[in-house]
Amino acid sequence: MTKDSKTTHSDEHLPVQIRHSSNLWIEAAKNITHNPSAIIGMVILGILLIIAIAAPIVATHDPILSMIGQPGETGRLPQKPPCIPLFGCEEAQHIMGLDLNGRDVFSRVIFGTRTSLFVGMVTVSLAVVGGTSLGVIAGYAGGYVDNIIMRIMDVVLAFPALLLAISIVTILGPGLLNALLGITITFIPQYARLSRASVLSIKEQEFIVAERALGAGSLRIILNHILPNAITPLIVQATLGIGTAILDAAALSFLGLGAQPPTPEWGQMLSEARNYVFTSPHMVFYPGIAIMITVLGFNLLGDGMRDALDPRLNRR
Repeated sequence: MTKDSKTTHSDEHLPVQIRHSSNLWIEAAKNITHNPSAIIGMVILGILLIIAIAAPIVATHDPILSMIGQPGETGRLPQKPPCIPLFGCEEAQHIMGLDLNGRDVFSRVIFGTRTSLFVGMVTVSLAVVGGTSLGVIAGYAGGYVDNIIMRIMDVVLAFPALLLAISIVTILGPGLLNALLGITITFIPQYARLSRASVLSIKEQEFIVAERALGAGSLRIILNHILPNAITPLIVQATLGIGTAILDAAALSFLGLGAQPPTPEWGQMLSEARNYVFTSPHMVFYPGIAIMITVLGFNLLGDGMRDALDPRLNRR
């Protein structure tokens, strides 16, 4: 192969490389729409988001109102089994049955979607902001600042996440907000370590050195150059983290430390019905399925985004 042919061959690939690096987000969006896992995850989460927003419209009853003594209610109300016309039931008032207190399970599952999505998104958002801020400061400053911040993060990571959350909520007192705070604290080190690793690999790049030589301040370099280049792994981790946060919130509520009755929350619903798995399985089945579907949706979307945002996989 001659020198001219080598030059021509390398020039053919140069525009492609530039296009892929400069249009990473456009390529990622295209790849997400062609990724089956991401599409399924987005469909699941889109349906759940619509249900959460339109919960008062979708729900057939008040989620905290007992049907005992209500007009038109007959027969055994507490633990009443599901009534589905498709299987020969004549009155479809409670398609998922009633719980121990005579409340409509379907309505509680619907409103539980709002509670669980709120906890998951708020928890991860706070953890991303706090963890990323600490990680960027530690990675960019270096020295003793880096050592102090990261040693604190190591101490937090030394405890099992759920056990630490239980300890925090036990100290602060049971409640949904305290559970949210406890889960947030356990999530912060993950994003701190991830953002620090990204900053360490980016801050010595030539374009960062050039910005410093031109007199750019640290804040400008961090906001305009480091954060935009470090955000990709954070987005993937945050998407996967929402599912984990929902599971942790459900676990805390199951233990009586999270959402308190009569708040409709899936983990709290499982806690109330845990002793009636065999006699009234519908009280356990529906909130359990809701948790599974929600976590599955976030995991599928996270896996799809990881593949789509990886430049090494963004090839046509």
